[in-house]
Amino acid sequence: MDYLADTVAMVLHISQTRPLGKKARQILTDADLGEHRIFISCITLMEVLYLSEKGRISIDLNRTIQFIRSVNNYQEVPITGRIISTAQTGDDVPELHDQMIVATAKYPRLPILTNDQVL
Repeated sequence: MDYLADTVAMVLHISQTRPLGKKARQILTDADLGEHRIFISCITLMEVLYLSEKGRISIDLNRTIQFIRSVNNYQEVPITGRIISTAQTGDDVPELHDQMIVATAKYPRLPILTNDQVL
């Protein structure tokens, strides 16, 4: 099955610093073994860069990209005009970066792997 992983899910999965929800952890572990396809918005990469520069997470952008590219069924999703247009549909998601992640998942109707209660 295909999923979109948000920033928190990817950071927790890569860094193994805090527990990820049981279902999300299992899906990502299975994806590492080739059982699912995981899409990652480029917004997630931007957030990882920002959070690592601020010292708020234990991984950095290079480690994240290296991980994503080392597993064949992880795929980066660029931000397109269609995604940006979808983000303006009025969902109750207050943060711009989260709006973009939700919009990335909406167009292909991907379930989002997240610990964020707002999403």
